[in-house]
Amino acid sequence: MSTTASVETQTPLPDRRDASIQTLPLLEPSSSSALSAAPTRDAELWFEDGNLVLIARDVEFQVYRGTLMKHLPVLRDILSQACPEIPPALGISCSVEQRSNRDCTVMRLSDSPEDLRHLLRLFLSGSALNIWALEPTIHQLSAYIRLGLKYQCAQAVDLSLAYLKKWYTDTRDAWFGVSDLHPPKFEPVHTIAVVNLARLAGPAGASILPAALMVCCMLEAEVVTGFAREDGSQETLAPDDLGRVFAAKARLLQANVKATHRVFGQTVSPHCKRPKTCAAVLAHLLGKLVDDETVIESLRWSSLWGTYIDKIDADGEDGRRQLCAQCHRMISYIRPEEFQRELFNDLPSMMGVTVENWAGKLAD
Repeated sequence: MSTTASVETQTPLPDRRDASIQTLPLLEPSSSSALSAAPTRDAELWFEDGNLVLIARDVEFQVYRGTLMKHLPVLRDILSQACPEIPPALGISCSVEQRSNRDCTVMRLSDSPEDLRHLLRLFLSGSALNIWALEPTIHQLSAYIRLGLKYQCAQAVDLSLAYLKKWYTDTRDAWFGVSDLHPPKFEPVHTIAVVNLARLAGPAGASILPAALMVCCMLEAEVVTGFAREDGSQETLAPDDLGRVFAAKARLLQANVKATHRVFGQTVSPHCKRPKTCAAVLAHLLGKLVDDETVIESLRWSSLWGTYIDKIDADGEDGRRQLCAQCHRMISYIRPEEFQRELFNDLPSMMGVTVENWAGKLAD
């Protein structure tokens, strides 16, 4: 889709003034120094022939109003009126000023210059809004979703949520097909922002929450402290979601302990070639778990089981595997997959959230 195409709303956008979905402030706080200082021109997004000046804190951008009116309905409504009535909640002021001996529309926005720059790049790149090809950072996606909601750009919101849903999926088979738990340019702590963005998006982002909250369960102390956004403010979980993570982490650990005992503590494979030997190895694997806390305490489900099995199973005098091929396959693949399917189906309830039509329960 080119930048000249009209925007079609794919999913209803939530009202940004609804306090129930505001996990981030609508108006970004601006320091008094930023408000009083004369704004400086952005080195990248200042076009001499531009006809619209956008001021975000102490940075001003000169761009083309036609392009933004095409993509941002809220700005289009304001710019198309001679004397627009702007809701105070939007944090926008609009005036006409003399710039370079000509009248120019100037809009002062409450957004951070970093967020605004990301959104403007998306529209002024001269190509289609191909978020997937960008392999965006969390800062880019945050700007696309938060400002997309504020300015009612459904296309930016929908594409960004679709990108996140590739990793934080509600489809069981898709989740097992993803080798990494977060996008390429994300760090694990950035999943905190994914949770906040899913909350902000309302029903359209609800299916992201179970997997995103589960990844947050794997964080250490940073799950509380969060991380710094590009503008210096701090991204943290809302208190309710932080509580969900603490409670869910305990549930996941308990489920992993039970699953580990199920994997190693049951009978040998029905197709076992040497039942006595394999039964002894299974008992040995179960008994040695006390010496390998990483397996019991892992929240990555069965990611460490294969390594643990091969290490203990090949611990004999000759270093060869003692389990028969059928039993090895059973405890390395078949039983762990059964556990993964059960756990994924129950993931929303374990994370303390409700997701309608959870796809994990519908997949075969």
